Amino acid sequence: MRCFIAIELPEEIRNQLLVLQRRHAALDRGVRWTQPEQMHLTLKFLGEVPDADIPRTAEAMAAVATKFSPITLAVRGAGCFPPGGAVRILWVGIDDPTGVLGRLRNACEEAFASLGFARERRGYTPHLTLGRVRDPGFSVQIREAVRKEAGFDAGRVRAEEVVLFQSILSPAGSTYVPLSRARLGVKGAATV
Repeated sequence: MRCFIAIELPEEIRNQLLVLQRRHAALDRGVRWTQPEQMHLTLKFLGEVPDADIPRTAEAMAAVATKFSPITLAVRGAGCFPPGGAVRILWVGIDDPTGVLGRLRNACEEAFASLGFARERRGYTPHLTLGRVRDPGFSVQIREAVRKEAGFDAGRVRAEEVVLFQSILSPAGSTYVPLSRARLGVKGAATV
């Protein structure tokens, strides 16, 4: 099954992101907005994981989680990927002045590389995917909308656990199913 490790968002933050999406409804024809219940902060995309490997994957996630205390993150700002040319992704930024989030992400990379998962080659830019562009012809309007949201601030998130998700792809979009959760700073993982 297709899996990834992420931090879930509380409902109040997802609601703020929905308000932001609705504020830019004029882009609806060019952007497929991420459903609020699907928004999360990805730490590590694993790709295809055999069913038999899910328990050891959950154990590796739990082992990493024990090494980190809960993290307070700010959800603010907006941007696009790539930074120039036709836009593919609209995002909201994640700010962690302590640098703990980056260390948590790096620990995930190390732990899962030792299990045979490919390392991410791109640098880590913590973000929440607000939408994916379906019509690159909207790039100019999207970049203008993003400039207007430079001061966007959805508030703070206290990340207390990491989650192993299964991503189920369908023509209607992806559905994310939690398979296991591990509390930061606490030993053990509970399979859902």
